[in-house]
Amino acid sequence: MNSKFKGIYAANIVPLKTDKSIDAENLAKHVRDISNVKGIKGLLVNGHASENFILSANEQLQILKIIKQSIKKESSIISGVNFEDPQKAARIAKEMQESGANAILIFPPFSWSQGISTKMIYEHHKIISEAVQGPIFIYQSSVNSGHLSYTKETLSELMNLKNIIGIKEGSWNTNSYIENYKFLKSINQNFLVMASGDEHIYPCFKYNSDGSQVSLAAIVPEKIVELITNIQSKNFDLAKDLDKKLLILAQNIYGKYPPSFATARIKYCLKVLGKIPRDTMRSSISLDDKEKLQLENSLKSIGMKI
Repeated sequence: MNSKFKGIYAANIVPLKTDKSIDAENLAKHVRDISNVKGIKGLLVNGHASENFILSANEQLQILKIIKQSIKKESSIISGVNFEDPQKAARIAKEMQESGANAILIFPPFSWSQGISTKMIYEHHKIISEAVQGPIFIYQSSVNSGHLSYTKETLSELMNLKNIIGIKEGSWNTNSYIENYKFLKSINQNFLVMASGDEHIYPCFKYNSDGSQVSLAAIVPEKIVELITNIQSKNFDLAKDLDKKLLILAQNIYGKYPPSFATARIKYCLKVLGKIPRDTMRSSISLDDKEKLQLENSLKSIGMKI
C-alpha cells in the first residue's frame, strides 16, 4: 500500500473572494491546472498553505469536496488535519476520508511549540488513528519550530500506530532530514519519507526521498517536476542549475521574516502569474511593495512571464 503514495504532491492554496469567502470556481481551476501537470502525483489539501489554521472545519470539508470533484480520478489527495482538540481532529479526519481523501496528514497544533511530551503527542495521534481506517502521514516541522519538531523518541513511538505509513519531512535542514531518513528507514524500510522543505529539495532528493509535499509545486509545478526528474535521472548539472534559480523564489517565500507570511507570498505569485484573480487572505496579512517586487523578480529569474 505504501508505494502507491510515492511521488510529488502540490500543497494548494485556497482562493478567496473579496468578502473572504471561498472562491469555489477559482479553487477548482487552481487545483485542476496543477493536477493536470505530468509528474504531479496529487495534492496536499488543507495544509498550512491552505490556511488550515484559520478556516473552519466545515470550510475544510467543503474545500476537499470541491477538489475531489475537480481533479482527475487518478490524482491522490492527502488532507491535512490541524486541530488542538484530538476528538475534533478524529471526527474531521474521518469525514475527510469519507469525502474522498486518500490519506490524512496530522499536523502538530501550533500551541505544542511551547512544550509537549512524547506521551501527549502519541495520544493525540492515537485518537485520530483509531477513528480513521485509511493511511496516515505525520508531520516533522522545522528544526526552528520548538517542540513541533519531533524527537527520534517521539517519531519511533508514532511509527507503532498501525496506519501511519509515512512522514512529510519538513525539518528545513538537510542534515536533520538525512538523519531522520536513516533513522525511520532503519525501523521500517517501507515507511515513506517525503522531503518537504521547499528550500532543500535538491540536496534531500539527491540523498534519497520517496516523494515531496510542497507548496512551491502549486506555483510552478512543471519546474518542480523537472527538478526532481533530473535528480532521479542523475542529471545533476541540469538539476543544480534549476535549483539555484528556484532557491531564490523559495527563499523569498519561506526564508524571510515573518515565516507566517508564506501563504500570502504564494498567493501573490499565483496572482501575478494570472493563475488566480486575487491574493486575498482570510487574515489581515498583506505584503508591502518591496516584497512584491522581490517575488516578481524571483519569478522572472526562472523564466516565468508576469
